[in-house]
Amino acid sequence: MAKGWMNTLKGYFLKLNQLHIEGDVGELNSFYQQCGDGNKECERILRGRELLFHRNAKPLKCKTIIRNIQILHEGRESVELLLHNSLWKLYQINQHFMEQEDEQYHRITLKEQSGDWYIAADYVIGKEGADRQPDEIENENSPDLNEAISLEQEHKVQGFYNRAKVKRYAELWWNRYNPVYPKFDVNCTNFVSQCLHAGGLPIEHSSQRGKGWWVQGKTNWSYSWSVAHSLMLYLTTSKTNGGPRGVVKETPAELMVGDVICYDWDGNGHFQHNTIVVAKDPNGMPLVNAHTTNSRHRYWEYRDSYAWTQQTKYKFIHIKG
Repeated sequence: MAKGWMNTLKGYFLKLNQLHIEGDVGELNSFYQQCGDGNKECERILRGRELLFHRNAKPLKCKTIIRNIQILHEGRESVELLLHNSLWKLYQINQHFMEQEDEQYHRITLKEQSGDWYIAADYVIGKEGADRQPDEIENENSPDLNEAISLEQEHKVQGFYNRAKVKRYAELWWNRYNPVYPKFDVNCTNFVSQCLHAGGLPIEHSSQRGKGWWVQGKTNWSYSWSVAHSLMLYLTTSKTNGGPRGVVKETPAELMVGDVICYDWDGNGHFQHNTIVVAKDPNGMPLVNAHTTNSRHRYWEYRDSYAWTQQTKYKFIHIKG
């Protein structure tokens, strides 16, 4: 019984892995039945291909690793499970070879019909865009606790914005959680705030969560520290102590390592996701690291995101210093 759905699951992710490089995306629909997720996934893959074409990038390799499969329910005709999917991509722009890494958490339902198993639902957990405060904070022990504490102590004494330290922090913690800070289910802005602070952006303390930019241990923080739209406003709104922390640029090409990109998926003026710039590609365009869907050296535009829509708008913020 289990072997049937497991073979379908393996075939499904093998096909997804292949389609990042080549092949007819329509073949993916054979894994679905009476489910709109197949068309959505095909559209997302096609957007990713269009993005590579726009960047003059050639995909070379893709590697998918499935970890931690947890069966939530298993019956004769259906199974529901959680799994962790790590994705590594290699592509080429001119003579430059570039890597991108992403992590996803899937909640998948498979069903059996006439002896065959198919994907009834594939929901990606923690996809970008759920801009909310968590009900709980999950504490996590880390083998790098001493390293995390030393980073915290080091960046507190910085009086200027050190972009090299921003990048170092973003590369160290892109797919894990610094135990010095709170951890949220929707962690993108918390992660960006940590990167900014690692670079020397000074804490602005306040007794009110709606003012300043601050965090106190794992139990208290300002909205601007943890909520995407609030951080965008904090960085771009004038302060009484010398003006805004950031300057809005017209194009992503104007950004530098350590700058911030904000994402308004619906185009309604409310920003729901933030990323930190860690590199530039050979075309001079930003590559970003991010949490929620943990990503490393992802192209800034996010057209291959599950949250992206035709109405998506961006705000490009250059941090002063």
